[in-house]
Amino acid sequence: MKVLTVKQAVVRVNNGQDLEGIVLHEDSIQQVNVRDAMVLSRGGIVIPEQNIYYDDNDIQYDEDIDELTITSGVVELSWAEKARKASAQQQPGHPAAAVKVDLSTQEPEIDNWLLKNEERVAALLKPIIVGLFEAEKKIEAEQK
Repeated sequence: MKVLTVKQAVVRVNNGQDLEGIVLHEDSIQQVNVRDAMVLSRGGIVIPEQNIYYDDNDIQYDEDIDELTITSGVVELSWAEKARKASAQQQPGHPAAAVKVDLSTQEPEIDNWLLKNEERVAALLKPIIVGLFEAEKKIEAEQK
């Protein structure tokens, strides 16, 4: 096992290296910046929540989030309605953004495997998602 500080581990992840066989130095994980904690989690090391800190001054204004109006009502839309609404919100000439799905398990070994095999997992799941979407459309059409 190789012992690194949080800063060394962050640099390693940012350079595309893995953190397999790495242990963080005990003193360096007492207080970890939220950004560093996110980078480390991408590398397979999860920092306990009580050890993560952030500075309000580091948070930037984001119009999409800060101007968001939150309603308390539950919106019940079918998958087809959600897809239509999402495609209507896209600007013409701009391709659809990649959809991110959180598959993390809080099991470091499994999450590490998922990170290393992200493309393979995506290739496996895409046809399943398309099949689910088409089945939903077919069921809706039969119910009308």
